Amino acid sequence: MTNPERALYTREEFERRRAAAKGVERREGRILAAVSVGLGLGQLVFIRWADAHFEHGPRVALEGGVFLAYVALVVWLLWRMQRRVRAARPRCPQCGARLEGMSERVAAATGRCDSCGGQVLAG
Repeated sequence: MTNPERALYTREEFERRRAAAKGVERREGRILAAVSVGLGLGQLVFIRWADAHFEHGPRVALEGGVFLAYVALVVWLLWRMQRRVRAARPRCPQCGARLEGMSERVAAATGRCDSCGGQVLAG
């Protein structure tokens, strides 16, 4: 029943994977926060500058384009963060389910996958 490509985790390896996922989440979250806040404030300064230097029509188009670029960048950073966190999370050696949230806590406490009931931790 065990997937031959995945071996059971030792307790230490499982905890390392959990800590690595939290580290990725923390690091990527800081990048996302810094970029979104920094560019958000920069956008406010840009809007104030554009109000003083452009007429209404071109100003609205320019501000709208800058805002859409800002939102696209923040969405991309969020997507990248989620993808990297998911990749760092441990998986069940039996069924391959990603162990995150409650599933991760159940596996840490019981040594078993809450999806398939298979053994996750050796020993």
